[in-house]
Amino acid sequence: MLNYFRKIKIKNNKMNIKQRKISIYLKKLSVALAVLTSFGVIAPLAMAQESASTASGTQMVSTGYNDVSRTHPNYTAITYFSQAGVIGGYADGTFKPDNAINRAEVLKIILKGSGIESNEAYGAYFPDVTEKDWFAPFVIKARALGFVKGNDADGTFAPGRQVNLAEFLKMLFVASGVDVSALEGKQVVPNIPADAWYANYVNYAAVLGIVPKDANGNVDAARPLSRGEIVNMMYLLSIILNGKDTQFLLSRAEAEMAQIEVYIAANMIAYAKIASELAYDMTQQAYKNMPDNAVVLGAAKIAKAYDLLVDSFILGIQGQNEAAAQKANEVIDKATEAWEANNATQPIAKHIKDQARKILAQVGGVEQ
Repeated sequence: MLNYFRKIKIKNNKMNIKQRKISIYLKKLSVALAVLTSFGVIAPLAMAQESASTASGTQMVSTGYNDVSRTHPNYTAITYFSQAGVIGGYADGTFKPDNAINRAEVLKIILKGSGIESNEAYGAYFPDVTEKDWFAPFVIKARALGFVKGNDADGTFAPGRQVNLAEFLKMLFVASGVDVSALEGKQVVPNIPADAWYANYVNYAAVLGIVPKDANGNVDAARPLSRGEIVNMMYLLSIILNGKDTQFLLSRAEAEMAQIEVYIAANMIAYAKIASELAYDMTQQAYKNMPDNAVVLGAAKIAKAYDLLVDSFILGIQGQNEAAAQKANEVIDKATEAWEANNATQPIAKHIKDQARKILAQVGGVEQ
């Protein structure tokens, strides 16, 4: 299971949460969890093998971009940063999440996402960055912060060149104030040389779990990134940086839980599992922050029940009927615990239990 809340050294990440604000939000979340099903946000698990177009219609809910549906792998990340005003689309209403992104574009997104004002006075530091260029303020600010420089051969910035993973991670971590020095000289990712200039950044990202790895644990540091990919990695890092903000964690966990059955209905099981694990991790951290709050406890148990439900569904698909039935019974138990912890979770807990019982019927299991 992914762990987004390891003990890491992060600069400038002291969150001061006001209890009154949290309490107000938790009441709202309690209501939100209770009405997820009634508003059709959660598509029935039994419809998982049907086409995405027939499953409650929720996957057609717009992010504001006509090419980013509810079934897009980066839906929650794109929606979050779009609503925050960090990213924007094109004049034709698209976001083009699968398109490559260049160095100028990624600087703008990183700086805006980190809340850094691009207010440095212009200087002719790069021969290919003029004062009239839209990206000039971002490049000049990034230079001042020390995470971009000119090409050693000709001093150019190359704003139109595609950004690769190594470059992006350096930009992201420096702008976010993340100290990666703890891994200095260590071999963490098998294919990343310990003495490579980008080793600390890639290794740290791998430890945090925000970069994809192959079956051997390797990371392709030279791989060009898409717009959707960079937004998703920023999203995962923002979750870590806001690990003490219970309000943020519960809000994001709710968004991930709303995606689980959307992905299952579209037969995107791997993404359903990613969403369920992320929701579970966030609610666990929220519970660590506020262990005595019933709403937080209820949300954590609902997230765990959903994660178990996905596991049960996967086991059923794999033909492991006995194991699927066992997981389905664990789902029922955990959803019951959520209900007992916070009565407002009753509707969503009942929905989860109903889906678990459908799996039991399909695999020949018996409720215990």
